Amino acid sequence: MEGISCGSGWILTFMATLHRLRGWLSRTLITWATHLSAPAPASMPPPPGRRDSTAVTTAPLPGTAPGPAPAPRASQHAPLALFSPSSREPLSVEDAVLTRSMVLLKREAGDSLAALGAAHALVTSARLSQVQHVRERVERGEEKPEALASLAADYQGWQNDQVRLFDAMALVLRMSVPSATTLELVDPQLHEQARAHLASLSAEYQRGLLLEQFRDTPLGS
Repeated sequence: MEGISCGSGWILTFMATLHRLRGWLSRTLITWATHLSAPAPASMPPPPGRRDSTAVTTAPLPGTAPGPAPAPRASQHAPLALFSPSSREPLSVEDAVLTRSMVLLKREAGDSLAALGAAHALVTSARLSQVQHVRERVERGEEKPEALASLAADYQGWQNDQVRLFDAMALVLRMSVPSATTLELVDPQLHEQARAHLASLSAEYQRGLLLEQFRDTPLGS
């Protein structure tokens, strides 16, 4: 019995240590991911022990209560919320065009189209299987021809969109782009006009997204 109790105690100690190790590892990974996803600071902070000569600190006057603490920024989220699509900030077309090279933009567009095309192909193939299944049921008299016609029309729509997706992906992959950012390829004298044009293009894209969103939103929701 003494040997069994010693063995059980060793197992419980090992499980407790393993649990603490897993907790430490998860907290470390979350901390790393938070630092990686946070935006880079605009300027380097002063080293410890040195006071910035440009910083001005104002102390409260005698007899007055200190002011309220500054409210946290709305863009700050909990570490786990940073990985939630609903909490992630939307892609800014202007920021992407001004900060990323055209090669990177092309690769991201190709990746997104490939993922969307693959997902679309799975649904399209499933629609085709349903059409074949319903056709057999219609031939046996178990389904009405109207059900087959409706399902076939739905499949035809998915197939047409599938062709457009693969055409767009092939066009992006065949496109030749230089390894430079947009403004590096534009005359510096035209940067102001280029930024204004980019702002109008971004606004038109956002307007299209809003129209698509409101079109799919039922009235009264």
